[in-house]
Order: sequence, then C-alpha cells, then structure tokens
Amino acid sequence: MEIQHFSHHHPLVFIQSHSVASKAALCLVCEKPVEGWSYGCNQCEFYLHKGCAELDLAPKIQNHFHPKHPLTLQPKSRCSWIGKCSLCGKKFGEFVYHCNDCNFHLHINCTLLQSSIAANFPNSLHPHPLHVIQNHNKEAEPDCLGCRKPISGPFYHCSDCTYPTFFNLHKECAELLLEINHPYDRKHPLTLLPQPPTHPQKCSCSSCIIQWKGFVYSCSLCNFDLSLDDFLFSPPTITVASHEHPWMLVSRKMWFVCDFCGTDGDHSPYFCATCHLLVHKNCISLPRHIMITRHRHTISLSYSLRQNQVEDWMCKICYEEVDIRYGNYRCPASRCCYIAHVRCATDKAIWDGTIMPEGYDERSEEVVDEPWNLITDVVEQIRIGELMVASEIKHSYHDHNLRLTFSGKTKDDDSQCDGCTRPLSTPFYRCEQCKFFLHKDCAELPKEMPHPFHMHLLTLVNLQGKLGFSCCCACGRPCQGFSYICYKGYCGYQIDIQCMLFSDTLKHQVMSIHSFFSTTKGERVAVLVSKCYTTHLYIDA
Repeated sequence: MEIQHFSHHHPLVFIQSHSVASKAALCLVCEKPVEGWSYGCNQCEFYLHKGCAELDLAPKIQNHFHPKHPLTLQPKSRCSWIGKCSLCGKKFGEFVYHCNDCNFHLHINCTLLQSSIAANFPNSLHPHPLHVIQNHNKEAEPDCLGCRKPISGPFYHCSDCTYPTFFNLHKECAELLLEINHPYDRKHPLTLLPQPPTHPQKCSCSSCIIQWKGFVYSCSLCNFDLSLDDFLFSPPTITVASHEHPWMLVSRKMWFVCDFCGTDGDHSPYFCATCHLLVHKNCISLPRHIMITRHRHTISLSYSLRQNQVEDWMCKICYEEVDIRYGNYRCPASRCCYIAHVRCATDKAIWDGTIMPEGYDERSEEVVDEPWNLITDVVEQIRIGELMVASEIKHSYHDHNLRLTFSGKTKDDDSQCDGCTRPLSTPFYRCEQCKFFLHKDCAELPKEMPHPFHMHLLTLVNLQGKLGFSCCCACGRPCQGFSYICYKGYCGYQIDIQCMLFSDTLKHQVMSIHSFFSTTKGERVAVLVSKCYTTHLYIDA
C-alpha cells in the first residue's frame, strides 16, 4: 500500500518498523521513534507514523501562543529559514507551523499544548505576560533563566521573547518568594532579582567569580548575592562516588580557600570531617579521571602533592605555577610529569565533560599513538635500514596509486602538497598520471585527531574541488587542501593542516616559549601567539 504525502516527492510505502533503514528513525510529524506500522521512504529515510501520515493537518491555524497572526503549515524543505521552535527551543523536524511576519515557529506537538496566562507574575522579574504550560513532558531549550538548569515538566514561557532570546522558567523558579530571610544575612531580608546587580570590575564575590547569569536573592546594603543554585540545590549532606566520605554543608557565609581548586570562596563550603577538606559545592563532583585535549594520557585528580612527586610544578595549560597545597590534575603514567590546575583542566574549552573509567591509560595511549590514517592499501614496500616504508600506496583522497619520492624535482618548480598546500619537500608521494602530490607526513595523517585548542575530536577532510568558502578558525586564512573539521553537533570548528600540526611548545634560541590561541570575546577567528612563561614576553607565531 502506498500514499503520496504532500510533504515528500516520493510515494510512501506502508512498512513495519523492522524494515526501516535507520534503527533510530523518528516520525517527522511528531518526532517520536517509529514503531509498528508506518509509512516510509527508505531511500530518503523519511518516515511517518500511520496516524501522523493520516492526520488532517490544517494548513492554517490560530494558536494561543501567537495570537497576533495565523500560523501556516509548511514542510521544512520549503522554508527559506533555519531556526528553532519558538516555544520549546528544539530544532525543527520536517514540519512546522510558522508566521512569516514575526519569524515565529511552532512544532506540531507544541501547538497542542494547553496554557494559561500567569496571574500577577512580578513585573520586576520580566516585563511581558507569561504562559503557564502544565502538560509539557519533554526537555525544553534553553535552560531555565532562573536557576540555569535544564527544563522539563511544567514551565513558564514568554511568547514575546522568541529565538534566540527565549525566556523560560521552571514552575518552581517562577513561583519563588520575592523576599526571604536567610542565615547568610541575619540583619536584612534578601530580595529576588532577575540577575546579579553590577559589581566593581574586579569584584571577588562568588557570583562574579562563576559569572552567574540567573536569578539571585540580593541584599544591596551588604553587597551580597545568593544564586538560585546555592539557594535551591545545597543539601545539608552530599555523598559522591569520587570521595569515600560524606560532605557536610557549613551553613554560614564565610571566606575560605577551596582545597580542591585552590581558589577563594565566600559562601557556605562543604566540609569532610575525616579528611579535613573544605571545598566549593561544585568541586565536590570533580571527576577523578578525565581526558583533555592537551594531553595524550588520562589525568587524575590529586588532593595535594609532596615536593618530590613532580619535578616541574608549572601548569601545562596556563603555564602558571601550581600550588601543591591544593588539588590538581596530573598524569599518573610513569616518567610523565604533566600537571594542571583544576580550573584549567576542567575548563569547557579544554574538557568536553567526559569522565574516564579506572584503568583507561593504556587504552587511551593506544588510540592516540596508533591512529587510523587514510592510506587504504600499501601496494609496495622498501626497506630503509631496519624500517619497512610504503613506497607505493592507495589513498582515500585520490583515485590513482601514489609513489614515494625521496629526491628530485617536479616538472613544475612551484608544485605544492595537495594536503597542507605548502611547497613540496622530500619525502613526498606523487601520482604518475596527474599532478597530485602529498608529503609523506600529510599522507599518513590520521582520519581523526584531537587538538590542544578544541575539546572535540576532529575529522580529516579534503576540501579540494568542493563548493563553498571556509576559513581556518586559528589563523583566519582560507582553507584549501586538507583540513580538520569538528562534526560534533553544530560546532563547525575547522583548522587547516599547518595550524593543526603546530606544537603547543617551541624551543626558541633565547627562551623556552609556549604557543596558544588568543581570542577576543565574540570573535570566531583565533590568533596564534607564543609566550615565554619566564619573561612573560609574547611573540607572533
């Protein structure tokens, strides 16, 4: 049985879910997994539940989330814009109701949600009326603007604030008292504000240190702010797998230095009575073992260091000294002296949040040391000393065999490597049928590779002959030849081969220098510079 659905150019065949080409296929109307009988096109991986395919979807509707104008149903393929649902913040599936005049869009499921206008919501927290949505059972994006945590279940939503400036609140956060008494400030009540008040530029209070952007309870007389994270999510006792003893909340506002990260705190710390450790609440959950982009081994959390445990106490990320009285991440591998501040190792630009299991060192070293490259076949080998070297290969990015050359010139003196686009230098592989050259190192580049300046694994691609224009995120030059690209979500980070292979440590004739990418806020392109951590001098790399 077949139907011709208005949203797809091929006929849709009535099939069972086990016949679906993709095991994770979603219905493109309701965006739920395809189960049982459905209509589908395996060629395009386009699937609709039987009930969804047979829905009599109105071409135009009036909806209470957008009373100004009617909303028109359109398949995503016919839309000229790309965006997110104006209610839940999720990306569109195949169908969406939209308003061209207001750039307002709704998933089909979101048009079915019931809501009521919140009565007496304080204007001091938000100037627009809010919808109370009770029957929402999925996660919405972005996070709650009160507590900065993911939203699921009932929430308050502002229809006037659309993508990218959503305003969503958990029902619990929207119904907080506007004024409370709290043991942190026994003299004055604390008032609920939509964001922290402006503090001096170098203020060291906890809100400024963590750059809290959500709701706060504030006392202007004492210059004190209490984030919702502290107010709502600070239980009296916390037990975590990474520490063998319970952590107890010290219910008093006090100044302290965190024994884990070595930075100041001015709120209630948590205390381990057995180990006599005083730490930030957020530091309690620090993982014991992590993998970062700056080092090939797993690094492990250490509470403190004896002076004879490491030879060099310099953090290998920021190149400032590590105070051995406090926690740090260091490499447990023998003869490896890698060490980093806790705050540096767990920075979002360095670590993607993945926690490593016990005993991961050997596996991670094997993955990094022996990566899979794009040489698909070694046709011929020669012996050079004790080494066997591939003298003729097949490569994924060229149709013909490539032969290794150790000396001599090409017919054109200005020939360049088709991988890194630099002038040719020996040894290199050449195609005897056409003008295609690859340095030996470029031919052996791994298909996937980490980089010190990006948290995700990068994939090697060949941009030669492809349409479009792209620039290296490190140097800003147009990308030609081979590049490494991040395919994690919608990251889009791209770096050319020259910058990819640039070491983070250089030996200078006069001084030892360390290279890093420096960016200014709001800019996508980074500038590669080098710094001597002894003299604090910078040079252009």
